[in-house]
Amino acid sequence: MPADYKNTVTPEYIPYTKWQFIHNVFGAASGVLSTQAMLYAMGLGAGSLPLSAAINWVIKDGFGQLGGVVYATLVGQRFDSDPKHQRFWSTVWLQCATWLEMLTPLVPHLFLVIGSVANVGKNISWLAIFATKASVNRNFCRKENLGDVTAKFGSQATAAGLLGTATGVLIGATMDGSMYTLLIAFVPLSLISLWANHISLFYAITPSLNLERARLLVGDGAITAVDGKLALDANAIKAPREVAKTEEFVRQVHHITPTADLPGIVVSRRLDKVAHDMPARRSQESQDRVAHMVASAIEQQTGAPNENYYIGYLPESTAYGSKNGNVYLWFGDKASNSDMLLAFYNAM
Repeated sequence: MPADYKNTVTPEYIPYTKWQFIHNVFGAASGVLSTQAMLYAMGLGAGSLPLSAAINWVIKDGFGQLGGVVYATLVGQRFDSDPKHQRFWSTVWLQCATWLEMLTPLVPHLFLVIGSVANVGKNISWLAIFATKASVNRNFCRKENLGDVTAKFGSQATAAGLLGTATGVLIGATMDGSMYTLLIAFVPLSLISLWANHISLFYAITPSLNLERARLLVGDGAITAVDGKLALDANAIKAPREVAKTEEFVRQVHHITPTADLPGIVVSRRLDKVAHDMPARRSQESQDRVAHMVASAIEQQTGAPNENYYIGYLPESTAYGSKNGNVYLWFGDKASNSDMLLAFYNAM
């Protein structure tokens, strides 16, 4: 554990670590069985390892590394804005890749294809896991001890990996060697690994704001006062720790869904796509209404020249399914963090 961990990390560190440990143990155990299945597919069980199989192994690793490079190029800053989402799905893709490896003995002639696809998935998964690690670890620190926390997470993962590897070897040794028996043992290991990772992420606090966290943070605070004016109830503002417990991280939230009483909020929607949000799609009337809404949003700057955001409203039902329509929000290219917070508050 990190030095003086009772005082140097947040209370969520311990339960998060416990569930991550379980996730790593069962994930490593399932990985051993998938490797055993791949060795069966290569004919190792028959006492031979042909040159062609060795070449195939090298090629599949090369494809996997290339996949990781492409993924890192495409994803970029999402590792910082949505670390929990990236962390969750990285482990899902890792287990999917492991599942593919488990299936190679059923179609050994497709070893190179399946192995390459599985390795792409694994490299993408490990890249996402390592990229989000710093963001997650930093938020457990109460002092300048990120290095200590990161090092201890590494040793915890290693210990879990050793235990999981031993478990996988023990289970594999007790199997009768059939593919179907390996699958029966593999399924619960894989599912427990995914489940433990999902539970652990509820203890990971992300202090920066995306659309979902901003909604949870100030959603209950935007109220109508007694005099009928909009106001902000500061007592209803949630802390990041409260938001983490209810945050949606399995899917990426791109808009706030409309309710029976309120419109939704759509942020940074491409202008050429807004008309398609309306029921009468591609009609001239829809395009005219969108054009009027965008023009009105821009004209608001006349009364507030220093604001770097634009708010528009379409009252009709939209693709998101509400008779109350949507509030659309755009940011100017010079918008600061303060501008974005103010814009979101006004949209709420």
